[in-house]
Amino acid sequence: MKRLLFIVLAIGLLSAGCLKNPFATRDSELPAGTSGTWETPATPEVVLINLLFAYNEKNIQNFQLCLSDQFVFSAPEDSIEAEAQGNGYLFHDWFKDVELATTQNIFSTFSESGRYLDLILSSSTDYPDSLGDTLAVIYRNYILRVVESDSLGVDTTLIEGLAGFGLSQTQFNWWSIDFWQELPSTRSELDWGDFKAEYRNR
Repeated sequence: MKRLLFIVLAIGLLSAGCLKNPFATRDSELPAGTSGTWETPATPEVVLINLLFAYNEKNIQNFQLCLSDQFVFSAPEDSIEAEAQGNGYLFHDWFKDVELATTQNIFSTFSESGRYLDLILSSSTDYPDSLGDTLAVIYRNYILRVVESDSLGVDTTLIEGLAGFGLSQTQFNWWSIDFWQELPSTRSELDWGDFKAEYRNR
């Protein structure tokens, strides 16, 4: 009788979901630290797709995953202009820690009410990509739409230009960005490098 009672209780607990099935498969988990739109960077092109989504979703963790530990940002023309204006320091020693802090300032600012940021990346017909087994250089035209609104109205700024990205294959055969360079462009007066520099020391 006790055995029958035990079996009935066990079946009741299992059907109520109080006990886990030891033979059930586990749900798959996302890579540690990721959320939002992110794909394993098995190719250089995927890294740029991840960068695009990280920017538009303002996800600093996913943005960080796009950069290598040796990351460097360079904007030669912006730097020369900044030096002439006495602000050259804004472009000095722009390594991974500076890029992350600057981008976090941008993401925080454009998470506020009345502010909006939208990035579009497209391939460049004038600058074809160079893809190797472990190294790659990718060029992307960009349009960064910056929208700020207040009681006086809506101000929209379009920032357009060309950026070059040097990438390498790292651990687990993942790709990441080692070098990001702002390239000369006449598409708009303000470029991405100028925009980022505004948020470097905030």
